[in-house]
Amino acid sequence: MASKKRRKLRRAQARLATQPNDFFETMPMSATFAAPAILNEPMAETDEFKVELGSLLRAGLYDAATVLGLIPRLLWNRWARMVYLTLLIIAGGVAATFGVMAANTTMSIYSSDISSPAALLAKKKTGITITDRNGVVLYQSVGSSTGQLIPLSSLPQDFKNATLAAEDPTFYQHNGISYKAMARAAWVDLTHQNNAEGGSTLTQQLVKNALLTSNKTIERKFQEIVLANALEHKYSKDQIFDMYVSEVPYGQSSVGVEAAAQIYFHKTPEQLDLAQSALLAGMPLGPSRFDPTVNPEAAKERRDYILDRMVELKMVTPDEAAAAKAEPIVATPRNTTILAPHFVFYVLNELRSEYGNNFENMGLTVKTTLDLSKQNLAQTTVTSQINALAGHHVTNGGLISLDPKNGDILAMVGSTNYNQPVFGAVNVTTSQFQPGSSFKPFAYVTAFEKGWNGATVLNDSPVTYIGQGGSVYSPHDYDNKWRGPVTLRSALDNSLNVPAVKTLQFATIPATLKTASDLGITTLTDTSNYGLSLVLGGGDVTPLEMAGAYGAFATDGTKVTPRAILEIKDKMDNVTFDAPATVTGPAVLDPRYAFMITSILTDNKARTPEFGPHSPLLLSRPAAAKTGTTNNFDDNWTVGYTPNLVTAVWVGNNDHTPMQGVDGITGAAPIWHAYMEGALASMPNLNFAMPAGITMKPVASNGCPASPADPNAFSEAFLTGTAPLPTCGQPVN
Repeated sequence: MASKKRRKLRRAQARLATQPNDFFETMPMSATFAAPAILNEPMAETDEFKVELGSLLRAGLYDAATVLGLIPRLLWNRWARMVYLTLLIIAGGVAATFGVMAANTTMSIYSSDISSPAALLAKKKTGITITDRNGVVLYQSVGSSTGQLIPLSSLPQDFKNATLAAEDPTFYQHNGISYKAMARAAWVDLTHQNNAEGGSTLTQQLVKNALLTSNKTIERKFQEIVLANALEHKYSKDQIFDMYVSEVPYGQSSVGVEAAAQIYFHKTPEQLDLAQSALLAGMPLGPSRFDPTVNPEAAKERRDYILDRMVELKMVTPDEAAAAKAEPIVATPRNTTILAPHFVFYVLNELRSEYGNNFENMGLTVKTTLDLSKQNLAQTTVTSQINALAGHHVTNGGLISLDPKNGDILAMVGSTNYNQPVFGAVNVTTSQFQPGSSFKPFAYVTAFEKGWNGATVLNDSPVTYIGQGGSVYSPHDYDNKWRGPVTLRSALDNSLNVPAVKTLQFATIPATLKTASDLGITTLTDTSNYGLSLVLGGGDVTPLEMAGAYGAFATDGTKVTPRAILEIKDKMDNVTFDAPATVTGPAVLDPRYAFMITSILTDNKARTPEFGPHSPLLLSRPAAAKTGTTNNFDDNWTVGYTPNLVTAVWVGNNDHTPMQGVDGITGAAPIWHAYMEGALASMPNLNFAMPAGITMKPVASNGCPASPADPNAFSEAFLTGTAPLPTCGQPVN
């Protein structure tokens, strides 16, 4: 048989030898890329295949298609398969060897830490430290504290079940590792690019929280698996559960269920009911995010989700879960020292957005932008003024202060007293309120972009607008008086409403909303929601964003984005984030128009008719300011700035009930004045620089050029080449 095959092969070689070397070149194009028929014959033995290949090569009968046709036979003949199998066995052996070595190394490092429950719980914790810009500690979480080991027998069954439902329903069935859950978590992370899915068992979480970092690396995950397996072999499931609930963080700097039950409910763990058990069981996923004293809505949502899971797992009946859901969220904050608490929780939320829910266990040290001396001044000033206004049904106030050069938050007062029941923990600087007349500069600067200026004259006279559906809108001024022709400077400085509405009509609502958005206002998103009352504060904004938007006026049109963090260090003191000292944001406003607004808002003489010559808007240095009051006295504001400080103040009631006879000049302005004078005392006295392209001209009260002897003349800012106006003194509408 072998002889017959050899004869057949020799005849084939002889036929090939008689063909010219350019055999394939003479074939049709479609045939050139077809492998020779011999290559499609059944697979030859290895030695015959070699002879065959050699004959083809010697005959010169090969091209790209020929070689490609040979590749499958090279890859899948018996000899190649043996080589691949050998290499695979070697690679597997090497990987296994290194795996065993890495596992042994991990065990040698951590063997003493898992030698007993006490040793495991005594391992140094990795909390979070937040400081002000000068290094003063504002807040420290768990740090090096340890939990108290709680016997499983002392925990109510509802708490055990709630913890399992929240974190690891199959805890008593697996061997410490859930590869299915890990694969699912990896897939979700890969496809969604976030931390939306958790794949760790209680045993793995115990290892990670007590011994390892939270970094998502292959090395850390390998160590976690090795140590989780070791714990499962060393301890019973009940012991592992005990250690987990005794060392996991539950927020408010509490470690373990013993501390958490005492802090939130003034109870021992044995006294927890079903609703309280479910609430606590849900907190390790995000201790500050689900803190019932800070975010009761999120805490309730998480609690109710766990109750539903318990029903699915047949741990409780639907009726029992429904009764627990009906319980209100009642918890008390820890009696601990947190300086500038509203700001601290603002920073914690930013860190959560950056690092995920487990950031509080990463050992971070965060230097913030806050200046504690300015913060204390702001808090004292706000609290003192609100107390003085108590007889006018004023219960709360807030202040936000920024450095316009870089957006640094220097002071953030979220309420008069963080620990005040019901509303104290709510941060009013990030809450939405109607801004009243403090919104007017956005419409005026938009009108300036369309050709108006401070000398443009409008009629302050009765006007009625008919809206869609026949609605009637008739704006009027604060004092119900009509002043006739007035310049825009006078109208804005004295906060006249009718000229402001006419200005918005000229500027248009969409263009004004775009201006506000460009300057940093994000809450006014739907143009169809607003009418001409927008210019009087008809849309909700936050004090934080208002401060940033006014900051753009202070920086000649450069956007000011508030920031709270200067530097972040990891647990090894390595700097992982370092903010630049100065920030140059995008140019969102022509410097000339920004200066025209500043020129008006710094003019104490022009606002004297309404506010008097010595109002709280007047500082001992150049400063721009604008008040705002809603029609029903729900809210009043003062927002103002110097070249190196911008501050927004809100005064009102969290339940939106109206104040009694308190407006922006009597409610918020005194706070703004006292804080700005104190905060600026140690800062340079700067004036606003006039940009190129602006010409200052004396203007009379009618908007026309003023005579040198006119004692009532104003210095008006014009775009160079546009003054005097040929239509001066004539109202534009």
